[in-house]
Amino acid sequence: MQYTATSQEIFETFCISKNHKKHLKIDENNKTIYFNYPEKEVEINYEPVNILYEDAFLIAAFKPPFLLVHDDGNSQDTLQARINGYLQLNGNKYPAQAIHRIDYETSGLVLFCKHPFFQAYCDKNMEEHHIKKDYIALVQGHTNYKNKKIVSNIARDRHNAKKMFIHPNGKESISIFNTLKNYKDYSLIQVTILTGRKHQIRVQCASLKHPILNDSLYGGKRIDNTGLLLQSHHIQFNDIDVICPQEKRFIRK
Repeated sequence: MQYTATSQEIFETFCISKNHKKHLKIDENNKTIYFNYPEKEVEINYEPVNILYEDAFLIAAFKPPFLLVHDDGNSQDTLQARINGYLQLNGNKYPAQAIHRIDYETSGLVLFCKHPFFQAYCDKNMEEHHIKKDYIALVQGHTNYKNKKIVSNIARDRHNAKKMFIHPNGKESISIFNTLKNYKDYSLIQVTILTGRKHQIRVQCASLKHPILNDSLYGGKRIDNTGLLLQSHHIQFNDIDVICPQEKRFIRK
């Protein structure tokens, strides 16, 4: 399968990596770009997948808790495998690649690139924080956040490889917290992340003495078996604006 795109400018904008350039060819007048990527074997799973947005190059899907975004070497049932099963059934030649990921027990939106030509462009936008991501979380206690900016230095815990913690030598991590609703013993909050550190929201909520419910790694109270009460709720990228419906597990009395 061969696609065409116009202008040298597109070539320079999207071909960020040398790996991409070797599969591309520009005609003599530099007016048309031809690109053709070799097919590769990927994990395919035909389990149903909830697609919340799709266009020619991107796809946003809902990840339920207790499902990996992509293969860790031990599990073939991943969101990425399900996306690729969906794409294969719909005649897409190339497998999708996740632009970002969320934790195993976290639910919500994950954005995928459907074509390898645009992968580097998407990765660069993610790296430069041009892709806006909002989360909702159910946390312990009552909060009263209104555009509260949280800046933390987050590093890996040397004593627990699965855990992150706040440390002066850690990487700067910035989030904006807002309270959406207070329940009897809990609060529903929205968190906009301006950086993308591992466990950023989980670590910052714990540091504020309002750990996320069901987050035993960071001191959160376990109230049920529905998974970490954290959802990737909203993604905004260029003209794309996708909101994930709030799951029933977040509704409390």
